[in-house]
This record gives sequence, C-alpha cells and structure tokens, in this order.
Amino acid sequence: MIELHIGLYPRLVIDGVEQPLKLKRGWAVLVFLAERGHKVSREHLAALLWPEVAAPLGRGRLRRLVHELNAALGRDLLVGDADALWLVEAGASATSDVVAIRHSARAIVAAAGMPSAIDVERVLAVGAARYLEGFSVDAEPFMEWMEQQRADHERLVMRALQRVAEHASHRGDADVALAAAERLIALDRCGEAGHAARLVALGRKGDGAAVEAAYFDCAQALREELGIRPSFKLEAEYALAIDLLARPGGEPRAAEVGSPDIRFAESSDGCVAYTCVGSGAQTVLVVPDLFSHLEVAFEDPRLRHCIGELASRYRLVLLDRRGTGLSERIGVRPDAETTLEDMTAVLDALAVERAWIFGESVGGPLAIEFAATRPQRTLGLLLYGSHARGSWAPDYPWAMATPALEKWLTQLHAEWGNAPSLGLFAPSSAADPQVRAWWARMLRQSTSRQGVEALLMSFHRIDVRHRLAALRTPTLVVHREDDRIVRAGAARYLAAAIPGARLVLLPGADHWFWHGDAEPVLQEMHRFIERHSAPAPP
Repeated sequence: MIELHIGLYPRLVIDGVEQPLKLKRGWAVLVFLAERGHKVSREHLAALLWPEVAAPLGRGRLRRLVHELNAALGRDLLVGDADALWLVEAGASATSDVVAIRHSARAIVAAAGMPSAIDVERVLAVGAARYLEGFSVDAEPFMEWMEQQRADHERLVMRALQRVAEHASHRGDADVALAAAERLIALDRCGEAGHAARLVALGRKGDGAAVEAAYFDCAQALREELGIRPSFKLEAEYALAIDLLARPGGEPRAAEVGSPDIRFAESSDGCVAYTCVGSGAQTVLVVPDLFSHLEVAFEDPRLRHCIGELASRYRLVLLDRRGTGLSERIGVRPDAETTLEDMTAVLDALAVERAWIFGESVGGPLAIEFAATRPQRTLGLLLYGSHARGSWAPDYPWAMATPALEKWLTQLHAEWGNAPSLGLFAPSSAADPQVRAWWARMLRQSTSRQGVEALLMSFHRIDVRHRLAALRTPTLVVHREDDRIVRAGAARYLAAAIPGARLVLLPGADHWFWHGDAEPVLQEMHRFIERHSAPAPP
C-alpha cells in the first residue's frame, strides 16, 4: 500500500515503511501524479518542471528523474509508455492524506444534516487545511500550480468547517461547533464566520465572560487588520449568544426560515403567490426555474438553508409564476409576458420601487427581459445556470434541440409522479432518496401531467439575445463548469454579450445552486451586490 502525506513537507510510506527521498523534483512528480489520479503526458510534466529548456531536453531530464526516483525507492513506483507517466498502483492517489480530507470536506458541504463523525474528525484535525507547507522547487509553473492547489484546498476545508459549526450549533453540540469555530479563526483571523460560530457556541455553553472576550477579540481583529467594525450579521450573532446565556442548557437555535408566509398579489388575470423573508435594505426578487411551488421548495433543507443565508442580508422575495405552484393556473398562458406581469404585481404589492433580480436557469432570460423592459425597477441582475435562448440554433448551440425536448417531455409523461432527470439536475444527490422524493413532489405540485407540455414549450421558444447589448444594469453571471442542463458556453455567451457583465465559472456539475457547494455561489452574489450598492443615506 502506498501512502502519500503532503499536508506538510511530503512523506512517502510504502507497506508501513517510510521511504526517504532527497529528489525535490521527484517529490513534485509524485505529488502531481497523485493529485491527478490518472496518466499525465511526459511533455506536460517536463514543461511543468523545466520550463526554461527546450522540450526534448526537458523530456530527457524527466526520463533520468524517473529512473533515479525508482532506483532510490528500490521499486518501479512510476511507470509509463512513450507518451505518459502514472503511479504504478491503481488508486494510489486515494491514499493521499489531503485527498481523504477533501473527500470528507465535500461530503460535509453537500450534507443536509449533521455529517458523519469520521468526516467531521478529519476536517477538525490540526493541520487539515495545510498543503505542502515548507516545500518548494525551482520551477515556476509547478509552484503556481501548487499555490492554486493550496488555496483551493484551504477554501474547501474552511467551507466544511463552517458547515460543521452550523450543523453542530443547530443540534446543540456546542463543543463541536466551538472546535470548528476555533479552526476557522486560526485560518482567517478576520473571517466573521468563525467569530460568529464561536460566539453562539460559547453562548450555548453558558460562558458569559468568554462570549464578551470573544466579541472584543473579533472587534479588535477587524479594527487592526481591516479598519472596520463588526457587521450587522455578526452583531446579530452576538445578540443571539447573549440571549442563549439566559436559556437553561442553551436551547437549540430555531431554524432561520420555517414554513413560508404565503401572500397573493392581484394581476390582470388571477393571483400571484409570493413570500417575503428577511428585512435587509436591498430587495432581491427570485425568478424561479421551470418548476416551482413555494411550500414544496421550503421542504428541501438545502434550499431552505440558502434562502436563510440570503434572507440574513436582504429582503428576499420568492414567487410562483402564474401557471405553476400556488398561483392561478386556469386559463393562464405560462409565457414570458405573464411572468413579467407577475413580477411587477409582486413588487407593487410590497411597495418596492427597485430590486435586484435573481434569475436561476429558465428564470434568467425572464430576468433579462424584465431588466430590458423595466430598467427603472431594476437595481441589477444575478444570473445563475442561465441562458439567452431556450432552443438550439446554428448560432446558439448550447440549448436543447426540439427533438431532445420532445424526448424529455415523453419521459416526463411516462415517469410522472417519480423523479425523472434528477441525475442531470443534481448529480451529487441523485442517489439520495429524500431528494428524489422531494423532486417528485415538486413536479407533481408545480404543474399537472397535461400542463407540463405548455410550460416546456413556452420557455423553449424564449429568445432574449436581442436584449443583451442594450442592457445597462450591473450583471453577474455565475455558472458551474460541468452543468449538465445548461452548458457553460451559454454563460460565456451571456457575459460576452452584456456590457460590463462579470462572469464566474465554478467547479461542479449540479444545475441547482443549492446542491453541491452552494457557498461560492452565495458569496459571489453577496460581493457583487455590495460592490454595486450605493451607500445608505445618513
């Protein structure tokens, strides 16, 4: 068995015996191959380690390095052919310590409830966020790759620690929440997530002196490092910690959002169902995906968590378009014009003059149409997993062709009442029976078996490409690189066509932003809104 330890200076253990190795570039090759987990071309490795020499000379040096490394270890650990190299043992990368930590961190980030004890133990371990500390090699391309790996690894572990703190706090496990908070603060002294988690955990433990000390420690760190004071959200967590001190045993914190308070706005042809959560100065109006039902949406703990995160900063408004969910369905055309009327009716009912429009998937082109025709009501656009056209065209190859749509419609009819296409919408959760049950219920409640065809065909015909160049509103385009429903090319097209748009491509394959790693999506939205929001009047 091969064990590669790369949290600090790399170490190699084979069959329980540590193997000494003094070849720095040999370590670099081992680490790179272990991280990739598959064959890597000799040309790529040579360019990574000897960028300053010609390709033939670099390949020659690589051959000598492989020979010296295998000789030093007394076995052929690296093997290859004329074009590529790989680790001889299949799955050797799986025994790397950082790979195991990442596996646990991703499981924690994607978990709806408290993750497994072994996953929590791994990310709470001292040094879990470390990556090749103290190691360097005189090869700039390799060092750039290593620094990127180090940053990505640390960010992932920090997101996992934040989720551990949240889960542990919600279930009343103050010790685990506090341990996660302390790890977060050690990694980022000015990160409010760690300080907030520590305040609440200490409140649950009933340690009033520690709560006060923790708050002033946070305030001092923010003042010294950034010259700012704690945010409104951190002040709210401080107030919660004080409140917990008065509760015997530190009772579990209530969920941030519970069942939605459903309201109805009058439109020209029936009522529009909506709900409003949060009370921030900025209003964010969410234009939903193809299928929506407000009450069923709040049943998904992942989605409910993301709604709570957004509602902690903004006044968040969600609606069911007429033709779907709790809104009027009879005699309604589920098209773009109807949705624009719905959005306007809801904003009018709330007396909101201008709002940020968050369009997810099919909601994206609807948000664009709203911003183009009602710019006076639009603060900015937040587009996730979205596109400009609903159907394939020779000059727009990223959308679904009509035969493919008809095939999907046939599948929806044949499997109505179940959970068709879940593996495409949320591949990371496709095997989760709770998610499958939720998705089947969402389909059944959002529309009828007969109504789904009108819904699909209406949005298959939408095309807002002619609107893009004229948009003059701040626009954020976020997309996951391996999205199986809407290809990443559609996001690049939007960002290139909308003046001044910001494009953010994130790793992952889940089309639903609340599955997989949702934190980067939310953070990009927070940063964008803050950057483009006018300062509040005195």
